[in-house]
Parts: sequence; structure tokens; C-alpha cells
Amino acid sequence: MARLVFKNKKHIYEEEFYLGYEPYKVTHASDHFDQLFEWGKELIRRDLAYVCHQKCDELKGHNIPESPWRNRPIHESLQLFEDMKHGKFSEGEATLRMKCVMEDGKLDPVAYRIKFAHHAKTGDKWCIYPTYDYTHCLNDSIENITHSLCTKEFQA
Repeated sequence: MARLVFKNKKHIYEEEFYLGYEPYKVTHASDHFDQLFEWGKELIRRDLAYVCHQKCDELKGHNIPESPWRNRPIHESLQLFEDMKHGKFSEGEATLRMKCVMEDGKLDPVAYRIKFAHHAKTGDKWCIYPTYDYTHCLNDSIENITHSLCTKEFQA
């Protein structure tokens, strides 16, 4: 199965119909928020992610310094990630970051951030949301997607 990702749902449908296709199923990243959250905790347990308190402007660009919270204890990051989920932090006060270096050299990309906003599909259940870099490949795996065609605005 292949996936086309565009700026909005209307554009997706227009493109598919233009190409002569009709989707057999429409899914959303939010369909998998519970699983994505569980996998976020598993990354922490395996010491592959941590909760970070660097501000957004400190994380912009390349060659950002290593986070002072990168090596915090696993149990602490697990508790803080739960605290993020339960709204105990303000927007921008904490993120979940993956311990890795992206292909473009960016260190420890953000996997989750806090956003207090009503979600069209999940309502007010969540105040933390997974980033595209974290969600895209995992949702593709869940949905057995083998080919994914994306536009450049999703590049880190």
C-alpha cells in the first residue's frame, strides 16, 4: 500500500481522484495515539528517548548543543512523560526527544511536544502530540504501508 501526504484532506482526495484512484480506507495519525504513546514509553525504557526542558528556540537549527537532560535517569523520564500527558507542564516546558542523529545531522529530534488544543478527532483527551518525524514511520508500520510519497515541508 502507498501513502500520499499533502497539506490537507481535501487536497488528498482531489489528487487521488485526479490520478484515477479512490481510497479504500482513510486513516489518521490520531487513530494510533495510544500505541504511539506506549512506544514513546518503550523508547524511554530502552534509554533511546528522554524528557527535555530546553526551550523551542534552543532546539532550532543544526549543531545544537547536547541537552543537559539527555542522560537523566530512565525512571525520571518515564514519570515526566506521564506528567506531560496529564497536563502538568505548560506548552514549551517539556518535550520527549529521541536519542539519535538524523540523516541531516540534527541531534535528538523531538518526538512529542505539549499543545493544549482541542483535536478534531480526539477532542481533549491529549495535550501531548507526536511530531511528524516520530509518527510517520510508525504509522506506516502499523498500517502496513510500503511506499510513502511526501512533500518537502515535512523535512526536519
